[in-house]
Amino acid sequence: MKRLLILLLFISFCGGNQDSQQTSEQTDSNEATEQTDSNEATEQTDSNEATEKKASNEVSQNEEEIIDHMTLVDYPAKLYFAGDIPTEVHGRVEYAFSIIQEKLGKYPVEVYFVGTDENEKDNLSNLFCTNRENAGNFDSNDLYLNFRDFDDCMNFIDERYFSEYLRSGLETEQRGFQASGNKGHNGQFEQRYHLLVWSKPIGFEVENGEGYNQEFGGVFHEYWHVFQMAHMDFYNCSDKDVRSTCKFDFDSIDYLVGGTWLQEGTAVFKEKTILEEQYKIGNLKNIHGDLLQELNNQYFDGQRAMEQCPGKSIREITYRDPCSQAVYGWGAWAAAYLAHKVNDPYIFENVYYPELKVLGDPELVFTNTFGMTKDEFFADFDSWIYLSEEERKIVVPTAEDGTGKLYYP
Repeated sequence: MKRLLILLLFISFCGGNQDSQQTSEQTDSNEATEQTDSNEATEQTDSNEATEKKASNEVSQNEEEIIDHMTLVDYPAKLYFAGDIPTEVHGRVEYAFSIIQEKLGKYPVEVYFVGTDENEKDNLSNLFCTNRENAGNFDSNDLYLNFRDFDDCMNFIDERYFSEYLRSGLETEQRGFQASGNKGHNGQFEQRYHLLVWSKPIGFEVENGEGYNQEFGGVFHEYWHVFQMAHMDFYNCSDKDVRSTCKFDFDSIDYLVGGTWLQEGTAVFKEKTILEEQYKIGNLKNIHGDLLQELNNQYFDGQRAMEQCPGKSIREITYRDPCSQAVYGWGAWAAAYLAHKVNDPYIFENVYYPELKVLGDPELVFTNTFGMTKDEFFADFDSWIYLSEEERKIVVPTAEDGTGKLYYP
């Protein structure tokens, strides 16, 4: 099987005995609602499958209802926790995801929270592969998109992801960090859903503690990646109106992303602005600085990173570069610059990504949205970013008290 290796990792080093069944879906007071949603989704899938079988010899409109990574669904993110993660964390995680899904929409997402216990990590791996088996992702005759069998799946999820996240959780505990050190969007679009994985979410263990808001920010950041990717069509189709004629195209991913700076810069910008919105609404208590201070922290992080890549523009930087942190820190300022350019803090979710889903041409969409090409943008931004804080702060939006609505004065 061809593995998708896009690791959109938001790494934040800023910070009793559970029954093994806790590695099943959320088991707190919201279980009934989640189970109902799950049952409804299953019933809908069964209904669609039956309809499609009846219409197998003709073009069926129900083919349009096939759920893939771009589909809006009517159920929340599916959350799975290792058994050593305290149960009180579950509800707080669910609340964080409910906030961001209300803002950006619900897409088919599975989120796995890895703790620091090896046995519970193995149980979580087993649950992941059970989910893949139930989703029909085992097919030895089609390894391009599927796993060969259960063992193949277990090797994939453990070696590539869960073991790494377990080690990250242990390091977070040992070094006394306040929030999870590793979380990421890990693709799986070819299997028609979004896979998110978290190391132990320590910050959610103490409500309103030092790491609490950092964990919310991590949820907002990674779900922004879900939103981004949900607006990128990675399929080549002989007939766009008939999904069964479509083949997943791995090579289209980097092209549609449009650059690591845009991918991660907008994620940090949205993470920080949505947190600011939640402070102004009153859903979260701000124990840190204001939005300008938060973005200034990102600026200095980016500045330090760029010292390792003298003469480079963030446009050229990827995850493999020693200065990769700059695409987060200075990328956030690039996103703010673009939003200010069109006087709309919501330009990315309201215009850019919806248009990208329709047109599938990131260069054209960028020009249409911001009134300039990427070349023209960077010709200005690469010098602008070195201006003083007083000159740069004009691109930082303000959040309205009570509503949290962002605007430019």
